[in-house]
Amino acid sequence: MNTPQQMALNAMLQDTSFPLAEDTLFVRAQQRYSLFTMFHAMQGAEWMNAQGWGTKTNECEWEGVTCTMMETDGTSLGSMRRRRERRLHPHEEEKVMEMMVTRIQLSESNLQGSIPNEIAGFLHLQELEVSKNDLTGRLPSGLYNLTNLQKLYLDDNTLRGSISEDFGNMNALEDVFLFGNELGGPLPKSMGNLKKLRRFWASDMFLSGTLPTEIGGLESLKGLYLQNNQLVSNLPSTMGNLVELRDLRMFGNVITGDIPASFRYLVNLEVVYMDSCELRGGLTNDVIRKWRKLSDFQAFGNNIQGEIPTALGELENLKVINLAENNLVGTIPSSIGQSGNLLSLVLRNNRLTGSIPPGLASSTDILHINLSENDPDKDATSGIDGQIPDFFGSFTKLKWLKLHGNRLQGEIPASLSDATSLGEFILCHEQKCR
Repeated sequence: MNTPQQMALNAMLQDTSFPLAEDTLFVRAQQRYSLFTMFHAMQGAEWMNAQGWGTKTNECEWEGVTCTMMETDGTSLGSMRRRRERRLHPHEEEKVMEMMVTRIQLSESNLQGSIPNEIAGFLHLQELEVSKNDLTGRLPSGLYNLTNLQKLYLDDNTLRGSISEDFGNMNALEDVFLFGNELGGPLPKSMGNLKKLRRFWASDMFLSGTLPTEIGGLESLKGLYLQNNQLVSNLPSTMGNLVELRDLRMFGNVITGDIPASFRYLVNLEVVYMDSCELRGGLTNDVIRKWRKLSDFQAFGNNIQGEIPTALGELENLKVINLAENNLVGTIPSSIGQSGNLLSLVLRNNRLTGSIPPGLASSTDILHINLSENDPDKDATSGIDGQIPDFFGSFTKLKWLKLHGNRLQGEIPASLSDATSLGEFILCHEQKCR
């Protein structure tokens, strides 16, 4: 049977440009064999970018392969053979300098089939990029032996199975992109060992179970993207240890419970997407106030209760607030928008009361305002009241203004005619008022 492994071995035995001699370095022969196996296992004849692959040319010249002069093990094939014949224990040979594969870049190349276990043969590999192909099957166990790998891009394939606990062995990882596959099962607890990991993008898959408390060990993490999976979990308090975190996206899971008090230590957060997660409890000033760098906060479609934290109005970099479809009560803090940087305010379908906050007048570049449906029971126990403020006319970039389902009174300000970009103004249920 012509397996990819047998085909790779046959190619090497017939390769006069790279003889498998006694003095041939084992690591060179191993990486060349691994590349030949990849080529045959992943339908290399169908690849779009395959110049040099499967030929007698030096593997470092094959398209998408980068080699670097590295210090590596000097064991020869002859030495390896003699050890096996005499059943000797391996011992470390003298180090030598050799051109070793450090990068494989084959994204959008029509790769098909499964990643072979021989991927483990790239002892010095630092980057593996095979995104946007048609790879199937499970993640091979050999992948987890790549302890020098820094960047792993497997996104937008059809990989299945789960992520092994051996994932934690890959302690040089900095970037991991897995999104757009069919991987499932729980996140491995061992991922907490990845102290250098900066971005972990595993969205739009079938991950399940809970967030492991060990996730708090990712001390270098800047981006955590787990949206649109099947996680059912609370937010572990250990996530407060992720002090470098900039971007947190968890929407489309079932993330129950409150936002932990330990989140106040996430002082570098810039983006938080926690919508449609079944979050409950309230948003506290003690936590929100510490997010001084926050620019985009979206937590709509949850069960968040209580009042909107006044601290939101203190965040000078905040551009987007979307807390629609919760159970928020009380007034909108008067300071909301006073920074002058707010671009979108969406608070529809809550139970808010009071008037439109005067702080909004400072955000003259605002694009979207939706405060609709805050009197859902139509019994005047909630709903935004007062008048539509004249300063709305200064919002020359405003695209839509939705205020229906409230208890606003008075006349529509004539100044709204100056809001020349306004394409949709809804003040009532039955008709568009402009």
